[in-house]
Amino acid sequence: MTTTSFDELATRILHGGAATEADALAVLRASDDDLMSVVAAAGRLRRAHFGNTVKVNYLVNLKSGLCPENCNYCSQALGSEAPILKYSWLSKDETLEQAGAGLRGGATRVCMVSSGRGPSNRDIDRVVEMTEALKEEYDGVEVCACLGLLKDGQAERLKAAGVDAYNHNINTAESHHDNIVQTHTYDDRVDTIGRAKGAGLSPARA
Repeated sequence: MTTTSFDELATRILHGGAATEADALAVLRASDDDLMSVVAAAGRLRRAHFGNTVKVNYLVNLKSGLCPENCNYCSQALGSEAPILKYSWLSKDETLEQAGAGLRGGATRVCMVSSGRGPSNRDIDRVVEMTEALKEEYDGVEVCACLGLLKDGQAERLKAAGVDAYNHNINTAESHHDNIVQTHTYDDRVDTIGRAKGAGLSPARA
């Protein structure tokens, strides 16, 4: 796809057309020389739909470090020597205090994150309590959770408490997965995304 074609694609979409699979592949396969043309075309779409505004998400790190997973890219991973803060769960009041700072600063979504393989049911109790308190105190706030691999019933409990989205990335292709992490599988990740979607949570990504 040429520079002109990226611009034409943006025009077609702005006039109500849809991008085809071939269009999407052309964008993904664009050469480095075409990068600014892709950015310019995407910028037209962004300005048409969102103007010059941005949506601000505010992250609250509920639990830092102490993770048993060995994701090679992560400073919190098992065996990492990165000089990070390490602490167990924040209290509800600490979470509300941190989230409030972000919301007063213009954020509209709070993403509650914890290190670890996945939450215990007691951890879900904590996040449910925090979510309900946030929703009660801040009208219209969106809540995202990023807690790792989910087990039976946990996604449903988060949804019932008011969690809007669940952040759970698939970090690489299945063929490359075992090269970057060995303590959980690609299918483990896919399973959790399915659980989140099945419970009505938006499967957000970072």
